Amino acid sequence: MEPVTLQAEGLRLVAWEQRHMPDLARIYADPLIERYLVMPLPWAGPARDRFVGTQVRHWHGGNPRWAVVEADGSLVGSMALTKSFPSEMTITYVTAPWARGRGVAQRAIRAAVKFGFQNLGAKRIAWDAIVGNHASRLAAIRTGFTVEGVARSGVNQRGASRDCWVGGILPGELRGADDPPEHYGVLKRQARFLMAERRPMATDAAGLRLRPLMEHDLDDLAATCADEQTQRWVSLPNPYTRASAESWLPESRQRWDRGDSMLFALADEHDRYSGSVELLLGEPGEAELGYFCAPWARGRGWMTAAAKRVCRLGFEQLGLERIEWRAVVGNEASRRVAEKTGFTVEGVRRRIRHGADGRLDSWFGSLFPEELH
Repeated sequence: MEPVTLQAEGLRLVAWEQRHMPDLARIYADPLIERYLVMPLPWAGPARDRFVGTQVRHWHGGNPRWAVVEADGSLVGSMALTKSFPSEMTITYVTAPWARGRGVAQRAIRAAVKFGFQNLGAKRIAWDAIVGNHASRLAAIRTGFTVEGVARSGVNQRGASRDCWVGGILPGELRGADDPPEHYGVLKRQARFLMAERRPMATDAAGLRLRPLMEHDLDDLAATCADEQTQRWVSLPNPYTRASAESWLPESRQRWDRGDSMLFALADEHDRYSGSVELLLGEPGEAELGYFCAPWARGRGWMTAAAKRVCRLGFEQLGLERIEWRAVVGNEASRRVAEKTGFTVEGVRRRIRHGADGRLDSWFGSLFPEELH
């Protein structure tokens, strides 16, 4: 097959030329590219010197490789289709750092998918991305791909096994520029936050910040989770040991990468761990708030300040429309925090949670943006 140029809503997908190489080197030097691409980096030596010729050979093998350029010929990304199984191809794409946020990937995906279905006999086009690459995932969802699950240790990235999202698109499922999926605005806002640097957040309580859980928190985390009051009200391993905390740290980070939840540690003026607060994302626009406080930090109003800050984050940056709270009936401290934050306790669900003494009743409540105190 000889190279074919495609038009893509103000972009062109063209054969690679040597003139593209300086900008491609800039793309591959970007930290996000290094984080999510599986190719050997730094990009240098024979792989770089032979790149254009290699792309020609891919074309001759029926595997299109395009440089994505704007009207003036400037490089803004790359696009590829690769035969994987009979009647199936896999799509891969990259957007240049200087072109992010302009729909480059979406426009190029539409052109490549149409070409694959109409000209290459594809019956299915597969997609995958390392878990955490919400930009790639969002572009795939926006153009009609269905995310079908997670392949555990699905790719090898420079010697390390990484989980990856997998999905696909079938003929007739491609979404146009005027056909966004339901809740796309919420998904876009959440993807932007989940891809951003995880920086500490100030609260209204003096000396209290919210930040990601760190290795140096593990002894205090273990002590908090082994505390009698924490054990009484929170579903945790019993006994809770340092090893329990060590296993929770990577799990909490993986849950953030997947977009399942965002866990923050409460940190005092000396950066000591003082509790945890978490938003568990559910259906688009909905989440559940969970929290517990370290014994040495109780009674200061810190958990209320943390809950308010995280709920404000949810409403203002994540596009949430409703946040839910629940606690075992009798956990008056948790209920006070919820009510001071603005939650309305709606009632009791009977025997909904397993506890050490059997199934337990729980209070349930909800919070809407206009109710946040």
